This record gives sequence, C-alpha cells and structure tokens, in this order.
Amino acid sequence: MKVKLIAVLAVISVLLIVVALQQQNDDRVDDLQSRQLLSEEQLTVVNQMDSLVVAKAGVEVEVVRDGGRWGVVSKNMFPAQPERIAALLHAVGGARVTAAQTDNPEYHARLGLDTSAPQNATLRVTMGAGEESVGIIYGNPVGSGQVVRFADENQVWLINRPFGMTVNDVEWLDLQVTQIPMTQAASARWTHADGEVIEVEKAKEGDYNFRLAGVEQADQQGNERWTNSMVLALIDLRAQDVKLRSELELDEPMLQMQVRTWSGAELEASLYDIDGKYWLLVDHFEQPEDSNLGVNADERWAFQLGIGQVENLNKRQSDIVRGGESD
Repeated sequence: MKVKLIAVLAVISVLLIVVALQQQNDDRVDDLQSRQLLSEEQLTVVNQMDSLVVAKAGVEVEVVRDGGRWGVVSKNMFPAQPERIAALLHAVGGARVTAAQTDNPEYHARLGLDTSAPQNATLRVTMGAGEESVGIIYGNPVGSGQVVRFADENQVWLINRPFGMTVNDVEWLDLQVTQIPMTQAASARWTHADGEVIEVEKAKEGDYNFRLAGVEQADQQGNERWTNSMVLALIDLRAQDVKLRSELELDEPMLQMQVRTWSGAELEASLYDIDGKYWLLVDHFEQPEDSNLGVNADERWAFQLGIGQVENLNKRQSDIVRGGESD
C-alpha cells in the first residue's frame, strides 16, 4: 500500500514539474512575442531629453535640464531629485507592448486616454530633446498592465506594467539640505535670540553621543537623546519646501547654529519664524578638499521646516539637564 502511495505521489510531482516548466516556457514565449514600447528613434529622444512635463487633471510639473542638473521650473529651477528622473526613464524605457488594442478614438475616453475629457485623470508625459519630443498618454490599468497611446496617435497599446508619477512639484524637489554623518560631528553651538547659548561636544572622535560642555555628566546622564536629536536635526535635514530668500522678509533669526566636524568642516545655519512658518538658511559651509559631506549651501534658498523639526532644533539647556536645572 505504501509503495503504491509513493508511486502516486511521484507521478503527481512529475506532472507538477512539467506544468511549471510549461508555464515558464509560455511566459518566455509571451516575453519574446512582446516588443519595446518605444522605437529606436523615440528612445534616442528620451535618452537625450532636456525637458520633461508630467501632467494630470489640469496640473503639470515641468522639469528642465540646466547644464548637468535638472531643475523644477515652478520652483525657480531648484534642483530636482535625480532618483525621480531616473525612475521615470527606467519605467518609460523599459515598458513593453503585450497586445494591440483599438485604434478608434471614440473609445479613448472609456479607456482613460482622452486628455480633453472633463474631469479626466489621464497622466501625460512629454519628453523633449531639442526640437524633437515624445508624448505618452497613460490610461486605465488592465490586469497587471496598463493601456497607453502616443499623443500623436490613436492606436492604443497594452503594456506589461502600470506607470504612475506625481504632479506635485514639491515631491520632485531634492530637499535633502544637509547630510553629515553623526559620528563625524565633533562639536556644536546653539545661540538663541534671547542670548541663551548651548555648547555640546564629544569626548573623543568616533563617539556618537554629545554632552553639554561645562555641565556635570551626572546632571545630564540619560538625556543624551535630547542633545543628539538637536544636532541630528540640523546635520541630517530634509526640508518640506523651498523658497527664494529674496521672497522672504527676513528679520532677526530666532536661532543660530554652528556645527564642526573632526575633519575641520564647519556648518553655520539660522532659523527664522515668519508669520508662523519656519525657514532655515544655510549661512556658511566649508569643508576640506578631501571631504565629501553633502550640504546645499546655495545662498539663494531658504528651506521650510515642519513643527517637529523646529522642536528638535529649538532645544534649551533645561530640556537636556536632568530635573530641568543646571549647576
């Protein structure tokens, strides 16, 4: 009986393997039968593009290459995220056609491909290189794919994977303001508008935790997280938005900050409260030639921060010293 059961199980296993291999072969055939969405001429335009527009529901983001960097036009050419540009190029260039659909424009609205339809949520991507451009309209998802058509064609294609991209211009911005490893920071000085000064330091290179200078260790023991979060909020800072400094009425800062690293780099920044919104300016940054710390020190920009970020930056000594008192 056991022998028969083992034999039956062996036969079932072989059948399952055969089915799996057949399915794999079918998938390979389907892949071989599909083709790249873009022609060679279109790929050339995409690979050499110097302008990009992503539009949806009456909102659009325009990104233009200026020299070696991409800038967001609506944000005064503030740098765009390279990762988002790369993701778009990868998605567009890697799309493959799996089936031809209708070429009747009367069906475009039903498929989400009519850009003139009222309240349409169609996504349109236009990539330009000089005088040449490629426009792709993305419609409804179908299974694991999506229907698309080129802006100058009625023919609808089914591609192998869906595509989505934000039209919120803020989400296109490269808002990483500072990126200095915590282990490299050696000392920091915070000066509040009312004159209170907080100085923190590390005992030795390689340490992670800061401590208040001139304060007994016993009085701040266990509260290192407050000291660390204060410095970390500045040296690993991602803003929420950006604006030209010339568009702000800057008065006296509520807080001035300075951080030095073990290698001799120095960062100076200031924080402003303008009508209940908080803006940070990078006032000065220098580093040794062999250092590669990431800081956006372009003096044109002011970076908007959120309440939580400001709370971390705007620490007082009473927040750090045990019991809220210092000796």
